[in-house]
Amino acid sequence: FGPALIITLLGFILAYQFVDPAPPSRIRIASGHEEGAYHLFAKRYREYLAQEGIELEILTSAGSVENIQLLESAEVDIAFVQGGLASSAVSNNLLSLGSFYYEPLWLFYRQELEINRLTGLKQRRVAVGTERSGTRALALQLLGDNRLSEENTEILAIGGREAADALLAGEIDAAFFVTSPQSPLVSGLLKSGALKLMSFARADAYSHLHPHLTGITLPEGVVDMER
Repeated sequence: FGPALIITLLGFILAYQFVDPAPPSRIRIASGHEEGAYHLFAKRYREYLAQEGIELEILTSAGSVENIQLLESAEVDIAFVQGGLASSAVSNNLLSLGSFYYEPLWLFYRQELEINRLTGLKQRRVAVGTERSGTRALALQLLGDNRLSEENTEILAIGGREAADALLAGEIDAAFFVTSPQSPLVSGLLKSGALKLMSFARADAYSHLHPHLTGITLPEGVVDMER
């Protein structure tokens, strides 16, 4: 029986080389702020994977930059990351599974102000997102294109719900948000009569300077036909 056993064992070893490993029973994902769209989508994935017998553990974070750090430190297996931030990765061990959707950059400002370009934020109080967030990375990049910095503008490291509340309370003049239109945060700001949404008239110029950006037109009336 010895030769037959060896042949059988070798057959299993050979076949194993061509069989994909079984999926893990537990996965950790980095989402983002609890009020953001990343967290909303992560919860949907958790429900779907649970039907397949896979447990998805969701870790909240400051945003895309921290998500990359969590991936590199092996604290999570997968994460949502804002496009254009791959350069912040230290190693080359990360892989992209694909691109999901256009993620808009929103700039809300107080209604009594007239801001048509980012240069209009000079000497204003502007929230650009928390440290290690994708919103902050992109906002600082675009402000830098317009020669706006902490030397001539009050740039505040707050984002998400904190920035929205400060904007509604009149404690700041403007705030950047990078999130899906499905985000409850953006929905609430769009319905506020105290705020305006800035139109990026120079969107084509920004997309030319930064290939990871794309100009998308939001037709007038889509959000609220009456207003």
